[in-house]
Amino acid sequence: MNLSLDALAVAGLSGHGVLMLVFAAVVFAVFAWDRFQLGSVCLAVLILLPALFFVFPSPQVEPFRFFSGFGHPALVAICALMVLGHALVLTGALEPAARRLAWLVEKSPRLALLAVLLVAAGVSGVMNDTPVVVLLMPLLIAALTRAGRSPALMLMPMNFAVLIGGMSTTLGTSTNLIVVALAASLGAHAFGVFEFFPLVAMAALPALLYLWLVAPWLLRHRGGAPVAQVQPVFDAEIRITAETWMDGAQVREVLRRTGGRLPLRQIRRANGALAVPLPTATLRAGDRLIVQDTAEHLKAFEGRLNAPLHSLPRQDVLEPDAEHQAVAAQIVVTPESSLVGRTARSERLADKYGVILIGLRKARGGGPSRDDLPDQRVDAGDVILLQGAAESLQTMQRDGIGLLLDERLALPRQGKSVVALLTLAGVVASASFGGVPIALSALVGVLVLLGTRTLAWREVGGSLSVNVVLIVAASLALGDALTVTGATGFLAQAFVQGVGGWPPPWVLAALMGLVGVLTNFVSNNAAAAIGTPLAIEVARLLGLPPEPYVLAVLFGCNLCYVTPMAYQTNLLVMNAAGYTFRDFVRVGGPLFLIMWAGLSFVLAGHYGL
Repeated sequence: MNLSLDALAVAGLSGHGVLMLVFAAVVFAVFAWDRFQLGSVCLAVLILLPALFFVFPSPQVEPFRFFSGFGHPALVAICALMVLGHALVLTGALEPAARRLAWLVEKSPRLALLAVLLVAAGVSGVMNDTPVVVLLMPLLIAALTRAGRSPALMLMPMNFAVLIGGMSTTLGTSTNLIVVALAASLGAHAFGVFEFFPLVAMAALPALLYLWLVAPWLLRHRGGAPVAQVQPVFDAEIRITAETWMDGAQVREVLRRTGGRLPLRQIRRANGALAVPLPTATLRAGDRLIVQDTAEHLKAFEGRLNAPLHSLPRQDVLEPDAEHQAVAAQIVVTPESSLVGRTARSERLADKYGVILIGLRKARGGGPSRDDLPDQRVDAGDVILLQGAAESLQTMQRDGIGLLLDERLALPRQGKSVVALLTLAGVVASASFGGVPIALSALVGVLVLLGTRTLAWREVGGSLSVNVVLIVAASLALGDALTVTGATGFLAQAFVQGVGGWPPPWVLAALMGLVGVLTNFVSNNAAAAIGTPLAIEVARLLGLPPEPYVLAVLFGCNLCYVTPMAYQTNLLVMNAAGYTFRDFVRVGGPLFLIMWAGLSFVLAGHYGL
């Protein structure tokens, strides 16, 4: 029996349009639910879209058109820019400036905050937001701690300055590239790299002043936090091995050995069951003590109890030779890492690199896991505590596993930093002033890095994020599906009717505010996929040029200040400084309103609305 979708048509919308609206709503709900990996959801979108048009065929829609995003210039540009940004991280090209900032923090914290805000906003216009935050965060924490001040006073303002700078150029974030490319494919003007930079700069002036003068005052309740609250804290396991003093001992004896300072959360029995750590509980070989503390304290407990923080995977890991002395170091897992969504055991970190996982700090928090530490899934933004040779840890960074937070180990290739900086400058200059498409200039930049041996091919692969590739392809496919079926036209009509009679500047502000609220709860790339074709259609219905409304969507997708889950760097600073959800609302809420009002005003004035 054939089912006709035309029977489902509502208010002039075709059956396929209704189907796409329902499909988009389900996709948004899944994004907001955040129970599935982002890449898996995007892959499902790319499978289900053509499948739906095979089941319910339309003469106007070829199902395989939804795979065209994999060859889109926007995706090519994003992948090449990820490689260029990764080269800046690997070579430590921004390290000198970052360390001067750290020195200034100790000398004059108020002046340092202004410098941090300006540098962070400027750099993030040409470099991915996450590495900028990851590079500055440990330096600022160390400098503020030495100065006797709480890092909470500076980390959130720094993070928000990075997000503001990221919206100022077409290559600032992958979301910007998606919006610009999708709008150009729908007939709008193709924006240059720095074309809307002056607009963001004007709106950013009061925002940066707010972050410099007001935000620290709003965070003053965090200013007296003891240093212990802002030190990285890891979940770890202390193993009970056979024929040691702890085999058969009671918990009270373990606590006595550590002076009562062991932060024992639970006992995981050899059979996997979790037990309450009562003082009279008896420990047996195979049990593990689930503890949570800083890296320094964990290593101290390991020595005091004479018990390992790990299993015994390999002898050469536990007994490195004198030339390869073992060290403990922290690595933050980047979104491009192959470890995202996997476990240390499934990635075979011990076999590949000769390192031991001894601690894990989740970006999203949460209680104790029932899985062994090597079997716990790792997400972007998590920090893993590893023990192994310094060379092995540096190799992990070069392979794209994550970024080392230990300044002694993090920069194994500084000699190529000038090459990386000049290459990126050449790419930006040729795309901005030479009329070269950003996809082409960025690919030439990658070729230069390979030719000068600044990067190796294995590092190019490690720079790329499968999640980002799938997000871009799925966003383009979903936006195309909504447009070709008339769903965006229907939404645009409903939006215009809802703001009927409003002056064009108010319509623009309403569109930006709608997308801004949405992006604080779902993926900003998903918001871009819906908002961009909607902006084009709204402008058409109003009889106005689409460019200001496209930029309203682009800016709205970057207003992710109000919730910690709005952007991954929000989660990084939240855990590093001990912020709460309320802190983001208290500081990010006014910033949202300042940027929303400022951007709406400069957009309307620039385009004469």
